Amino acid sequence: MTTEPKKPVAFAEPRYVADLSDCFFYHTMTLPDFGEVRGHWDLRGRFGDYVGHVDVKGKSVIDIGTATGFLSFEAERNGANEVVSFDMAHARQQNFLPFKDKLHYRDPTAWAEKHNIEVEQWKNAYWLCHRLLNSRAKVYYGDIYDLPVELGQFDIALIGSVLEHLSDPITALASIARLVRETIVIVVPLLDSEEGTFDTTHRIARFEGSADYPENDFTWWTYSAGLYRTVFKMLGFHLSHITSAQYRYHHLDRLEPRYTLVAKRA
Repeated sequence: MTTEPKKPVAFAEPRYVADLSDCFFYHTMTLPDFGEVRGHWDLRGRFGDYVGHVDVKGKSVIDIGTATGFLSFEAERNGANEVVSFDMAHARQQNFLPFKDKLHYRDPTAWAEKHNIEVEQWKNAYWLCHRLLNSRAKVYYGDIYDLPVELGQFDIALIGSVLEHLSDPITALASIARLVRETIVIVVPLLDSEEGTFDTTHRIARFEGSADYPENDFTWWTYSAGLYRTVFKMLGFHLSHITSAQYRYHHLDRLEPRYTLVAKRA
């Protein structure tokens, strides 16, 4: 009995995008010809803080949930020798909380087609930045819960503010970990313990949905550091260190705290 050889991964073909009106910017960017373009999050000048001061120079990097691509392009600027930017292929792969009056609950197919218009605008913003910043990053669109091993092995995975928006963060993290040789960096909110410290040993998951707040339909879970530590150990990693900082959230014009967890392959 013979098995068919696996097909190589099909990376996305670059898009030529020139018009800002065709784009949705998740990250605030500074671009040739346009200057500052406002997005939801302004991480400019904060790459080192955001990735827990992990050195990407000479490393291969996969950027999970790339959105506008800020982390991908900064990884290149900081000396990464290979960068792959990953994002979902279609809006139907994104799960929102099941509020009974929301379109994504009443008619998931209609909602996915409508929401996918915005997802394509996210991709347009990425490709506009990719061209103007002379990026060499490759792009793969797919399913975060089932990343193909054919993508190869990467020294570092960067997962910036993605996991809290997933219905099953642990399965997603397992999918990513299979592709990582050395280091996983995740940026998340963390659940404080009763003792008032974020670095608790307790394995706690807090469900963030509330029936009284249907406008918050995109954040599922906040986990404790102890839970992440346990999951990383399951996956063959150990939690090396945790840092914290505040970042400018332009969407609401305020600073938001985030924790960066750095895990190393055991």
